[in-house]
Order: sequence, then C-alpha cells, then structure tokens
Amino acid sequence: MTEPVAIMKTARNVDGAKKFVDFILSDDGQKLALSMGYLPARASVGRPEWLPEGVKVKVMSFDTKAIVAKTDADKAKFSELFGG
Repeated sequence: MTEPVAIMKTARNVDGAKKFVDFILSDDGQKLALSMGYLPARASVGRPEWLPEGVKVKVMSFDTKAIVAKTDADKAKFSELFGG
C-alpha cells in the first residue's frame, strides 16, 4: 500500500473522517492522488507517469485477524529495537 488511509479510533470528527475516506477512494479522489504522483487504488483512473507501461502491481494478500492479534507484540518489538 503506497498511501494508506484510515480512521483512527481517537478521531474527534469521525463523520468528517468517513467523508474524507469516501472521497479519497472515489474516482475524483483517486484522480487527485494520481495527479500528485501516487499509485491509485483504482486502476480505472490511470497510472502515474513514473510507472513503466505494462507493469502490473501485485497486491499482497493478508489476514486481518492475524495482524490485529500480533499488533501489541509487534509494537513491543519495534520499541525494543528502535526505542519509543
């Protein structure tokens, strides 16, 4: 994922955050991201100039439950390695 978007559980304006996520994932939002040089989530809006013609971007599969289950351990390991 080149430019992730999420709504934090501590968000003060959840409704506004939902509207932003809806926009950024819409065709208009993806066209804006593309115009800024990002790789859009929607292939239908085009590809950035820096991406060579014919290159296919593979999306990795993931197990959300497994990731969430390891979050605390991963944070602890990150803090151990890099401080925090």
